[in-house]
Amino acid sequence: MVKCPKAVMLDLDGVVWDHKDISSLIPPFKVVKDGVISDRAGVEVRLREGVKEFLSWAREQGLIVVTVSWNDPEVATEAIKSFGLQEYFMRNYIEPHPHKGVLIMRAVKELGLEPEEVVYVDDRDIHLREVRELVGNVTFIKFGKGVKDFNELIKVLREMLRTCRD
Repeated sequence: MVKCPKAVMLDLDGVVWDHKDISSLIPPFKVVKDGVISDRAGVEVRLREGVKEFLSWAREQGLIVVTVSWNDPEVATEAIKSFGLQEYFMRNYIEPHPHKGVLIMRAVKELGLEPEEVVYVDDRDIHLREVRELVGNVTFIKFGKGVKDFNELIKVLREMLRTCRD
């Protein structure tokens, strides 16, 4: 029997929001309108469509949702708070280095998960080799290619959950 996903680990830049490097922005952030914030210089960042619905759905399914992000933790956390997303994430694994394998390995250990119970979502696959070497066989979904948006991510995860529960 296939192990059911228990956790979704989301990248931030290019996945949760449209900006590719939130660390390059200058807080404080201000809310421009629902789903849009701007930094001190007026640079706008938009939440991806459907992200809040996805996060609510994941919580209803009992999935653990955490962030895994190569960013300045203070800036990224400020953006998460400005978007009102902090309540959706069990933990934030945000550090200023490119070693997502290290972040995911720590998350798996701290959350008591098996690699097969993890779904890792990122818009780039450059970290996947390190993740699989350090952590094991996590399920990887490439955002923007493997799934085009959060509505499609719900469909994929719903099918994974249905298959393993049957």
